[in-house]
Amino acid sequence: MKKSIRFRVYIGLLALVFAFLSAKGQGTTFGVKGGPNYSSIVGDLTDGVKFRFSGHAGVFAEFDVSYNFKFQPELVYSSQGFQFTTDLAAIDTGGSNTNQNRTRTNVRLNYLTIPLIAKFRLSDKLSLEFGPQFGFLIDQVTLLRGLDGSSNNEADRRTRIGGNFQLDYGGAVGLEIKLTERLHLSPRIYIGLRDRLNALPLAQNVNVAMQLAVGYGFLR
Repeated sequence: MKKSIRFRVYIGLLALVFAFLSAKGQGTTFGVKGGPNYSSIVGDLTDGVKFRFSGHAGVFAEFDVSYNFKFQPELVYSSQGFQFTTDLAAIDTGGSNTNQNRTRTNVRLNYLTIPLIAKFRLSDKLSLEFGPQFGFLIDQVTLLRGLDGSSNNEADRRTRIGGNFQLDYGGAVGLEIKLTERLHLSPRIYIGLRDRLNALPLAQNVNVAMQLAVGYGFLR
């Protein structure tokens, strides 16, 4: 309950920032954005962990601070996570019997993220983006699928765990490439700073995600 209240406070503060800057700022643009994610976790206990494709979508507001500097807060749904393959038979037999009962585990970490992006103009078509990003875990969905070719494999299953809006935070950096006055392309990388292994003091790993967003500003 406390985490839910804290999350609502963060969203309320973000809404106040949007409203204040919209009232004060000149040259304000609102828009939508979305595209693919390529995400995983890095750090301890991640041997064999691979990246997974997913997606993100949301809204943004761009506020002109000066000719070369803009501020762009965003509210984005982002599906992140990772995947790995396990040979259950090899585990049972100490590695002597492989490729007999392989399973692929796909872990989806669904976040509501708030990137607070500073944009520095490099040219008429190119801007540098960077800033902090905060994420709130909506849920974790785990898909376990057998890879032995059987359509009725008992290993196939799906589980969902509520995220309780667990906080994740880190830094984002990327570029904005203007295609037209309203349409732009934004490649960006996010590196988390929040340790995901709080219960293991001698180990830590963090979220990473590469994103490619198409954005469209529709109100100016």
